[in-house]
Amino acid sequence: MSGKVDLKRPLLTLSGYLIDAEDPELRTLELAQRYFERRVGQPGATEEEICTTLIWLAGARVWLHNAKGAMHTIAHLRARSRGRFKEIETLASMLEILLHLEMREIRQGHTKLEVLQIDSDDTRNKVRLQACAEQLKGRFLSAQGQIEEAMRCFDTAAQELKGGGAAQLEDLAITAEIYNDQAHAYQREGKAEDSLKLYVQAETVCRHIVFPLGLARSLRGRGTLYSDRKEFSEAIKYFKDAVDIYQRHDSPHGILRCSILLGRAYYGIHDLREALFYFEEARLQCGKGRYPNDEAEVNARIGDIMLSEGQYEKAAEYYEQDLQLSQVHGDERTQSHAFRNTGRIQRLLGNFPRAEQCLLMSGQLLTKLGDQQGMVATLQQMVQLYLEQNKTAQARSSLNHLKDRSERLGRSHEKAVCRLFEGIVLRHEGQSTQALPILKDSLFALSREPGFFTVLAQMELAQACFEMNFKDESVAKFTEAINMARQLKHHDIEKRALDMLSKVDRTEWAKALRSAGGPTAERNTTRAILSLVCCELRNTGWLWEQDVDRITAMLDGYYEAMAQSISKQRGIVIQIVGSRVIAVFGLEASCDPVQGLRCAETCQEAFFKLQGENNQYLNLGMACSIATGHCLHGLMGATDHKGYRIVGEPWELIDRLLDQAISGEIWVCQDTHRGIRHLDNNFTPRDVADRGGEGKLVAYTASSSRQVAKKPAKARV
Repeated sequence: MSGKVDLKRPLLTLSGYLIDAEDPELRTLELAQRYFERRVGQPGATEEEICTTLIWLAGARVWLHNAKGAMHTIAHLRARSRGRFKEIETLASMLEILLHLEMREIRQGHTKLEVLQIDSDDTRNKVRLQACAEQLKGRFLSAQGQIEEAMRCFDTAAQELKGGGAAQLEDLAITAEIYNDQAHAYQREGKAEDSLKLYVQAETVCRHIVFPLGLARSLRGRGTLYSDRKEFSEAIKYFKDAVDIYQRHDSPHGILRCSILLGRAYYGIHDLREALFYFEEARLQCGKGRYPNDEAEVNARIGDIMLSEGQYEKAAEYYEQDLQLSQVHGDERTQSHAFRNTGRIQRLLGNFPRAEQCLLMSGQLLTKLGDQQGMVATLQQMVQLYLEQNKTAQARSSLNHLKDRSERLGRSHEKAVCRLFEGIVLRHEGQSTQALPILKDSLFALSREPGFFTVLAQMELAQACFEMNFKDESVAKFTEAINMARQLKHHDIEKRALDMLSKVDRTEWAKALRSAGGPTAERNTTRAILSLVCCELRNTGWLWEQDVDRITAMLDGYYEAMAQSISKQRGIVIQIVGSRVIAVFGLEASCDPVQGLRCAETCQEAFFKLQGENNQYLNLGMACSIATGHCLHGLMGATDHKGYRIVGEPWELIDRLLDQAISGEIWVCQDTHRGIRHLDNNFTPRDVADRGGEGKLVAYTASSSRQVAKKPAKARV
């Protein structure tokens, strides 16, 4: 598409065809929203032109997942139209239904779709609207798990579009989204090859008509296909291509979904640090209550990482947040998963009554939904819960239910896990002789795809061997379990295996403990060269006299802008204290001070943008400092306040440098300067006076060709 979006073709809003990369006013969804807002108030426009523009504005807000804004725009449109423009009002109704679908409000959206009446004076457009209605119906059916019925709706929609003559832009855009919908439905049905073909067809059409959001969706779908096959490295490539498109066109929800998928993929290859990075990026995109369902999922995923690392208290906090959000905003399926996660972590923390209550709630919801796979996962937790309380009779009862559900599900992995729990229950019933061959069989089956249950099977087999006085075999199995847990980065079960080994053989336990590589090292305090970047808000004296809501809004805007800028440079925000935001570089890879400089420049640019968007920020300023050097990082603190800490000379230096800096400046220490002096920037040496016996030092101010923050205004606006 060249030039501005043709406002006479509002049907394109249904497929999300709103962006024109060649037009500076329509390059991103956010810019498009502002452009349409201006067009609505343009003098001399007729009522029909205004209503048509309102459709475009509503569409932009729907695809931005701005629910309140979209509903307000649709209400405004209906008040102006008053039934005079039938096609426009039909489009408004369909956008409202689409919004419900995008926000996962299935019941409300489906109800409105059932009473929708298609009306248009243009025969061709009426056919297109009917096709879109069938497509929406298929999406709702797919979301409810009725895949066959959904596929029939998608086929009907595609056939209706083909019957209207030569394909135009509207037909191609809608067709591309139908291909994506069909591919997603086949994927849910397990037909990977059919799904892949349709994603490729969708990609071909999207590239032909330059449809960025549709293209990103097809790439994201292909990534999920590879992720489902556990080909995570291939999946990551597609997810990164998709997130790149979403970032270029400022689609926050697209960035959010891709960040979650990237986090899951890295979690799948046991790269917990990279997974956490993308989940934190997803949390950043969630904002404050913008996407509650996605925020709930992110909390659950971060909880999984905390659980894998053995940080049960932190995991419990994230799982509880997931549960609270799911109970308010989620459907019964998401609530059941949240209850199971909370029950699992409370079991590990030893809070058995709370764990049992949550797991029973999960089971009730899953039974109501008829979700066999979910019930299997919940019953696995129930068996472990009763065994840890020595309630073998209840454990046996739950195991019988688990056997029944696993047989119905018919999957080899679930059957192998069920076999494992059969052996565990027998061992707790004092029948280790019978348990031993069952545990060996389950371990053999689970070793085909090593994971948590493989390690658990090794531990239980080791325990059974010990109970039968096969000490050497028991020690060997415990050692295998510990090594595999380290390889898979399941630090929690590694610790449990070490604790059990310590009761069997203290000498072997000491050897295993000393040989601990990555996991133990990550938990201990270690030394590393890091770059610290500090951004400090200046000239804030007048701010504290303002209304609390105004102060909060301005600080939130500042914190958000800094956090996003730091995240873009792949830094990690480690502390927000008052008006200071501190980021660290060098934890994930070797330290590169250039990253720190780019981060400080990006933060200054972000603050300049804030000043341009809101005159109140002109009364404030911002200075930055960067310090590089040896630091200690790890678990430190008072007994009841232990946490991850970074200490060392760079902490002192960023403070001293900030004392010297004025608004708009970036001060760097000597070590940082050595790492960045090859750049084209002009670095001015500065003397930093002695402060309390710390000695004089030389620092540098970095001037950048980039636009940085203005100095604070002399008078308040």
